[in-house]
Amino acid sequence: MKSSARGHKGKGQRCTIVDGYNVVARKAGSSLAKIADLETARRDLEDQLAQYRAVYDEDVIVVYDAQHRRGPSVSERRAGIEIIFTDAGETADARIERLVYEIRENYRDITVATSDAAEQQVSFGGGALRISANELLLRLDNMQRYIRKQTDESNTGSRRMLSDSIRDDVAKALEKWRRK
Repeated sequence: MKSSARGHKGKGQRCTIVDGYNVVARKAGSSLAKIADLETARRDLEDQLAQYRAVYDEDVIVVYDAQHRRGPSVSERRAGIEIIFTDAGETADARIERLVYEIRENYRDITVATSDAAEQQVSFGGGALRISANELLLRLDNMQRYIRKQTDESNTGSRRMLSDSIRDDVAKALEKWRRK
């Protein structure tokens, strides 16, 4: 199954491909076997990556191994990100390596987020940049701080009085009208 991100934005744009379970495990600080609710952990990562996509205007593809989910390969879009579950027997590493080669003509920068050293090497050979799962998590934390800062600044600015942003003659006319 080809990625729908292929040709999505065109040359000159950026795309991040995420080894989903690798990042989920790093985020949880344990192995996948110890994560009580894998579905919730996936959704949490996907929500953060959707915010990342919106803030940095970057396509995001998350790839999960099928070994942790039943059924054939599935590709879906949710909140602007592409989510791929591999075919049975296909690893996320293999799908990511193939994706890098499939989409590299359509993107100026492709970044692969995984802590799997072999996958990093193959991705780099295909022209992708590579970051560790921990580096992606750091970027997501920095993004959350940026969003909070922007929200705080926006909320502070919205507390201004209407009289602070209108001309004096309009303010006087409104005050005169109010007193009638």
